Amino acid sequence: MKIFLIAGEASGDSIGAKLINALREKSLEPTEFCGIGGELMEESGMEALLPMSQLSVMGFFEVIPKLPKLYKIYKATIEEIEKRDPDVVVTIDFQEFNFFVGRALKKRGKTKAKIVHYVAPTVWAWRPGRAKKVAQYLDGLVCLFPFEPEYFEKHKLKTVFAGHPLVEEDVDSGDGKIFRAASGIPDDAKVVGVFFGSREREFKMLSDILKETLLYIREEYKDVHVVVPTLPHLEYHIYQILKGFDFPTYVVSKPELKRNAIDACDMTLAVSGTVALELAYKGMPHVIVYKMHPVNWELAKFVVKVRHAHLANIILKKTVVPEFLQYKCKPEKIAEAALKIMKDPGAASEQEEAFKKVRELLDNGSEEGSSSIAARFIIDVVQGNPIASGIPKNLPVAEVEPKPKAKSKAKGKTKPSAAPTAPTSASQSEHKAAQPGQYKVAEAVQSASSALQSFLSTVKSSLPSGRGQKGP
Repeated sequence: MKIFLIAGEASGDSIGAKLINALREKSLEPTEFCGIGGELMEESGMEALLPMSQLSVMGFFEVIPKLPKLYKIYKATIEEIEKRDPDVVVTIDFQEFNFFVGRALKKRGKTKAKIVHYVAPTVWAWRPGRAKKVAQYLDGLVCLFPFEPEYFEKHKLKTVFAGHPLVEEDVDSGDGKIFRAASGIPDDAKVVGVFFGSREREFKMLSDILKETLLYIREEYKDVHVVVPTLPHLEYHIYQILKGFDFPTYVVSKPELKRNAIDACDMTLAVSGTVALELAYKGMPHVIVYKMHPVNWELAKFVVKVRHAHLANIILKKTVVPEFLQYKCKPEKIAEAALKIMKDPGAASEQEEAFKKVRELLDNGSEEGSSSIAARFIIDVVQGNPIASGIPKNLPVAEVEPKPKAKSKAKGKTKPSAAPTAPTSASQSEHKAAQPGQYKVAEAVQSASSALQSFLSTVKSSLPSGRGQKGP
């Protein structure tokens, strides 16, 4: 069986690597893997035709300069798939690119390949009409959450609820006492974890805000320690951010140390994204922050129909995790929420109890792992085997209440006078492949970049190599 895979981010690389191993195990015939992905997928045996770093970009203004290059990759990908004519094309998340490819393949009709997408689009959060559209060119859809299949099956698309890949991670194995002892952190010291994000744009928008937040926290806890988990390839960027930062700080990129490091924290500050769900799944109290280009924010306000950004808040229909987004992303306000969690055991335990419910919803209720379920589903789609409904029993309902109207901007308070002066960072890192589990959950406020789909459709014919042809 020949399988072509496309992943565009670290999250998809992790999912893809596990899926490759599961497909190889489940298939009764020899399997060949090729496509676009990262180091983890290559290590699992995929022939990489292009590194996924060539695709990863977010935001309206960030994408525009790269449109010609992305379009050439898009065309080359379609032609390569048609030349190789695999049995199945598995596209993993990264919908802005992957859905264009899937739709083009079906429209051109030059390959017999089935098309299966892994990680359902968040139609329950915004643009519900996408469910009907993707059903027209996908042969199967792997869903991470139990409430997703019903949105697509009513349009005759075969689905499976595989459960979230987090369930396959040993997130409870961390031992904070070991990390504290190895790092010389006193047992009674307060430790705050900080996740600065994974993109240069996020670093620019949010690093100063997060550092100023820590200054406010230090006014209450003079001996606070800071743990910064990150990925190996981002370590240099993190050190640049922390240059001149005079807190006792520990940058951790070594995968086997991360769980201990996170477990050592009393609470964490996180850029909204994948890591927020990971923290909720682990049961770690936290708050999230996010800020984007103002135009991207305005675009998001038109298309997003849920009130929250954090998936835990969306599922539970209430603000369990404080969210500080865009104009509310103020250091003093973020610190106020963080200090409440640090000072009030009840506030921390309230989050922890809510996270137990989220954890239940991410589990597929089976002893079989999510990757294994997804692999079996993909093989059944290829072979034309009967496929049962993916809608589970006792279906939870996703939040669909309308958002409240945005309030007027409030003026920020005076910044603290203290300023970092000297670096005292201690690295416990080692350059290795990215830790599994860095998958992106399509959180609502980050979905603005998908508005580019209609924009791309109108400009394709004028781009280099377009030859005047209209896209799919």
